[in-house]
Amino acid sequence: MSSSFMRRAVRLFTAGCVVASAAAPLAAHAEYPDRPVTIVVPFNTGTTPDIVTRLLASVISKDTGGNFVVQNKVGASGIIGTQYVANQPADGYTLAFANVATLAINQSLYSKLPYDADKQLAPVALTGSVQNVLAVRPSLGVKTVADLIALGKKEPGKLVFSSGGNGTTGHLSAAMFGTMAGVKMMHVPYKGGVEADLAVLRGEADLVFDNISSIASFMDQGKVIPLAVTGATRDPLLPNLPTLDELGLKGYRAVAWTGYVAPAGTDPKILDWLNAAMNKALAEPEVQEKLKTLAYVPAIKPRQALFDLAHEERPVWAKVIKDADVHID
Repeated sequence: MSSSFMRRAVRLFTAGCVVASAAAPLAAHAEYPDRPVTIVVPFNTGTTPDIVTRLLASVISKDTGGNFVVQNKVGASGIIGTQYVANQPADGYTLAFANVATLAINQSLYSKLPYDADKQLAPVALTGSVQNVLAVRPSLGVKTVADLIALGKKEPGKLVFSSGGNGTTGHLSAAMFGTMAGVKMMHVPYKGGVEADLAVLRGEADLVFDNISSIASFMDQGKVIPLAVTGATRDPLLPNLPTLDELGLKGYRAVAWTGYVAPAGTDPKILDWLNAAMNKALAEPEVQEKLKTLAYVPAIKPRQALFDLAHEERPVWAKVIKDADVHID
């Protein structure tokens, strides 16, 4: 790669670096990247993972002069795309979008997971998170979480919740709610979050836990009634909507956090370079405004923060999966 690219790369670091480890890597890798870097998204086009990744790829390409491209490899709760990247050369030219499912949930959900995140992958960045909303159909006659819990206890097993599929954060957020609230509910999985939301609109389900960005339009139209958000704190887009923790389910937290990984063995200096590039992109005001429309809260962290969070949450989701007796295979 030309020296002019190195100068642009150095400016990237001095202008936008916010992590301690980001000062050195560019000077050591004058030739990186000298060809396209592929970011594999193991989820469908048009979803939040896809939109966020394409936005970051575009901004990083512009900032660094590199060429970051997005490729979707969909299937099995992110397993297909993640496994693919885990088996690629550790040269920094193939990355994967990663999230709570691929790094923390799948480890307990599947008895034979075909990749080992700790052994086959390396963290690049923890980039942000999206909260879910607990919403109900208006005709249910429920206005508060307390009302919902009371109804669920009065008629055990009668409440039906929809989700975007078995093992999704929507499914497990509801499972965590049911366990902590002492409410038995029936689960009906659909092929995606939109279909799960529509099931509530059609009266096929009573409630749903879905990403704010996915369900926001139905909330605005009064087609569903939002009761609470699932994070540890209120969401900036919905400051008047309480958390489930605030409403008595102490310790409840179910957030769809996201990041990026590379094959294990990738040069740490390249990983630090990528981390700094992603952090700079996330800090740009225009990027933050676009992410805000998705209810996506950016995180600007050292790269190890991604695996630290994954290790912290694995036992949490393992307990939810065990308590709710969730099985995929």
